[in-house]
Amino acid sequence: MKKILVVEDDLNLGTALVGFLEMQKYEVQYVSNGEEAIAEFQQFSPDLVTMDVMLNCSIDGFEIARRIRKFSDVPIIFTTSRDGNEDYEIGFGIENSDYVRKPYRLVELMLRINKMVEAEINSSAVVDNQFRIGRFKFFPDEQSLKFDKGDIHLNHLDSVVLALLCRNKGNFMSREEIIKVVWQVDDTSSKEAALYNSISRLKKYLYNDDQVKIENKIRLGIRIRDYEEGEEHE
Repeated sequence: MKKILVVEDDLNLGTALVGFLEMQKYEVQYVSNGEEAIAEFQQFSPDLVTMDVMLNCSIDGFEIARRIRKFSDVPIIFTTSRDGNEDYEIGFGIENSDYVRKPYRLVELMLRINKMVEAEINSSAVVDNQFRIGRFKFFPDEQSLKFDKGDIHLNHLDSVVLALLCRNKGNFMSREEIIKVVWQVDDTSSKEAALYNSISRLKKYLYNDDQVKIENKIRLGIRIRDYEEGEEHE
């Protein structure tokens, strides 16, 4: 059963949409508080998100989508009553997204959801959601690292951290940025130890391939890299 995360601060509309989607045999999780959306996304692991743009919180739907894009390419359908070219440009500028104006008919939204879910299924049939790191294959959806010496199962947070590093492979990310994306806290110092422990575990998992390296530098931040054929080691 495919899963949909509904982010909508209008309780009447959100409740109606959830009921309609459940009738269409989707598993649905509903969030009315936008500030809880990313944490709920990470726990629920949806196949698609419907995202209200104007949320009654400190960030809007576009910003939530940008943060999700740092570790996931899941389809997102934006919904809004605003009618402006700038919103269209922002919405469609976010990869793998669609845009529906309010008030919308539930049937219209359903057709768009079905189309995006079907496209995602067809795409996944051709290319698995995976990263190659040296001789490892990393499957974020399965939270597993596959290697010729066996498979390694990662916990959820380690998997999110590794996916974030892989999406930015070769580039340093600040510790503060990683913590904000993974743990969703403003006080990043409270999760520094947790990040350190996660990086230490990931280094141990990747130890069997000396072509793979996680670098942790004080001023630059953290990055993952592997050495391509012909590339000189630092």
